[in-house]
Amino acid sequence: MKKRGIKNCSNDKSKRYILFVVAGSLVTLVALCGCILSAQSTHADNTASNSTAVSVTVATACTLTGGSDGTSTSDSTYSVTVPSNNYREINGSKLTTICNDAAGYSIYAIGYSGNSYAAPGNTTMISPVGSINTNLNTSGSTSGWAMQVAKVSGNAPEIMNGFDSYHEVPGTYAQVARYTGPTGSSTDTGAQVQTKYRIFISSAQAASTYTGKVKYTMIHPNNSAAPQVPVPLADATYMQDAIDCANTPVGTVKTLTDARDSQGYFVGKAADGNCWMLQNLKLGKTTTSTTLTAADSDVSNNFVLNNKLSDGRFHAYTVDGVPNQNNNSEYYCTEDYGCYYNWYTATAGTGTTYISTSQAQATASICPAGWALPSQPQFSALYSSYPSAALMEVDNPTTTKENTTGKIPGFLLSGFYNTGGASNLGSYGYYWSRSAHSAQGAYNLNLGTSGVSPANYYNKYLGFAVRCVLK
Repeated sequence: MKKRGIKNCSNDKSKRYILFVVAGSLVTLVALCGCILSAQSTHADNTASNSTAVSVTVATACTLTGGSDGTSTSDSTYSVTVPSNNYREINGSKLTTICNDAAGYSIYAIGYSGNSYAAPGNTTMISPVGSINTNLNTSGSTSGWAMQVAKVSGNAPEIMNGFDSYHEVPGTYAQVARYTGPTGSSTDTGAQVQTKYRIFISSAQAASTYTGKVKYTMIHPNNSAAPQVPVPLADATYMQDAIDCANTPVGTVKTLTDARDSQGYFVGKAADGNCWMLQNLKLGKTTTSTTLTAADSDVSNNFVLNNKLSDGRFHAYTVDGVPNQNNNSEYYCTEDYGCYYNWYTATAGTGTTYISTSQAQATASICPAGWALPSQPQFSALYSSYPSAALMEVDNPTTTKENTTGKIPGFLLSGFYNTGGASNLGSYGYYWSRSAHSAQGAYNLNLGTSGVSPANYYNKYLGFAVRCVLK
């Protein structure tokens, strides 16, 4: 089974190393140093005196910086002359870690072929007219393009997986260093490491500029899973995979599997620049209780998808004195159009009466991890790219009950469910956004055979369909 995305930290602002090679004589290395990573967890120290309690919370954080002195986040340039049919070492950047995590940290590296981040790999350094083969071996060289990580001083961090000697630049994320013990305070660097590179130039190599990159990412704690490399939509398998929508061509359609229930969905890159589900969500169709976690869903805290209705009759509860608002999970599934969810359920319990300001956003959803319930402005932007009912909907919308052709965006006239059951099936379609309108209502996309409204709003207790958009 293909590995699915695991989010290891709350903020990854990693910078990159860029490698330029002019074949024949000159090799230039431009290093965009290091990466900055911060993540949040908490340690609490509680002191009580009589009935008074004092709580102090200190957040953990780790950062990784680079440059020639290990402190910069700006570009650094290094160059060296490489005789034909020979190799030279290229001194790279120092990487400095600052971390106060009791569980330590890891540093991962990955190489990219070419001058973009669309193609992770280590087989070639790319040029407009050819490539440098990174597997050329000669006396004194490990490969055509190799890297080494060495300690600047001290015993930490530990160099991992053979990267203490020259090692082929990894084509997938590889752990190159780690600190396994408590790092103490925020000023404890755990020592610096120095990155070096070795390039072998064949005498037959065509003269040109060849490019490749090495990116370093820091994760804490040290036992966190390796980062997942985003891939274009066409190369993904699961909804939960890390998908590079930006480098996916508009019009690309792929069937992906939701790892939570093995349900398959058409997804596609639309003209608004986003990747959208092209079929209605069916989560919960085969079970009466599903626990959603941050590993597989768009949630921070576990959410139990329960209270599956048997007759499709949604309830209009009165909660906290606010009528027509449901703070209980309710949903109903059909064979024809998928499932319908009240807003509380669609937002994984974050869409409550207390989100009452227009355009305030629910913070979670029942969408797969990496995806989200669209905002109302995202619906408006999509409609701007497909400015008619005919463009927004599947062909033959009054009779089509599923998008079976992968048309983008391919919305259905799937109606909605209310206190009396089904309404407007085959006449109108209603899709929840994550944007609130008031305590009682939330925005939705509403469409019919002759028109589209991307900014309608209705009572939160109603059962509407869900389409997810890639974050």
